Amino acid sequence: MKKFSVLLMGLLLPMLAAAQTVKSPNGNVSLTFSLSDKGQPTYEMSYKGKAVIKPSHLGLELAKDKHASKGMEETDLMDGFTETGSKTSTFDETWKPVWGETATIRNNYNEMEVNLNQASSKRNITIRFRVYDYGMGLRYEFPQQELLNYFVIKEEHTQFAMTGNHTAYWIPGDYD
Repeated sequence: MKKFSVLLMGLLLPMLAAAQTVKSPNGNVSLTFSLSDKGQPTYEMSYKGKAVIKPSHLGLELAKDKHASKGMEETDLMDGFTETGSKTSTFDETWKPVWGETATIRNNYNEMEVNLNQASSKRNITIRFRVYDYGMGLRYEFPQQELLNYFVIKEEHTQFAMTGNHTAYWIPGDYD
């Protein structure tokens, strides 16, 4: 029995190491990040132990542009990733808006930064998750790197596989 338990732990340990979780400051919202077997970034979210967002993939499709990225053939930033590092942090501040309905606003979240590398394109990307007591936000970041001059995003493939008819807030990204 003891050998079976050790074997089972040995088989499950890589799966546990592959998924990372960050919780909201009050612990009600939980976000888990992992890479699929194809290296596709995936996340899921729960509230008080109940799934709110089922496993959803992240990724960007790049436009073919001969001038982008020092002339290299563009690739999609959707799969083929390996994780190069991650860290979590906590942020808590209260600030006073110039005008509005409330005198103070509290900005309190736990953050998980996941650093990824796509070997085929030699590109690095960071996905930053912020988990609040009432929800979560995410963003893609592109650190300065030798083989990335600039690029054009053709399509965003960020998924939100909601489990029901939930409320979502977003900021349009097509303004300038």
